[in-house]
Amino acid sequence: MLKKLVTILFLSGDPMSVNDIASILKTTSKEIEECLPELNDALTSIGLSLLRNNDGLSIVTEPEQSSLVEDFRKEELKGELTPAALQVLTLVAYLGNPTREQISYIRGVQSSQSIRTLTVRGLINRNNEVCTLTSEAMKHLGVTAVNDLPEYDSIHKSLSEKLQTREI
Repeated sequence: MLKKLVTILFLSGDPMSVNDIASILKTTSKEIEECLPELNDALTSIGLSLLRNNDGLSIVTEPEQSSLVEDFRKEELKGELTPAALQVLTLVAYLGNPTREQISYIRGVQSSQSIRTLTVRGLINRNNEVCTLTSEAMKHLGVTAVNDLPEYDSIHKSLSEKLQTREI
């Protein structure tokens, strides 16, 4: 169970409720709660911590690593966007308000890291799972409205159809 908990929390990238984790792992909330002390001990042994904020659980770095995290984040803001981040930015622009799950589905890979990078850089906003393009991103792209993007109508339609076939 411990490995499954770590996997779910790592893949999520965002805090998850005990109930949501229990549902995914097809177990009870009580069983998840009983595993949390062992999970915390395991994470602590490798320099991580289990953060519990309200009902949300997430894996975070230890406070002692804050200077390393700060240096990493500063470095992350330098330079060009990665191809993965550009793909995510494109999907947010052409889909409108996609969820993280929709972005990952279309890309075929987990996209939390790219979404986080774009959020840190101020190019997208996140409200729970929904991603939206910021005015800063619009300025960066040189457009005043998303439908001014190249081939907006056809690309938007194609991506929307792909999502609809998945949801059926």
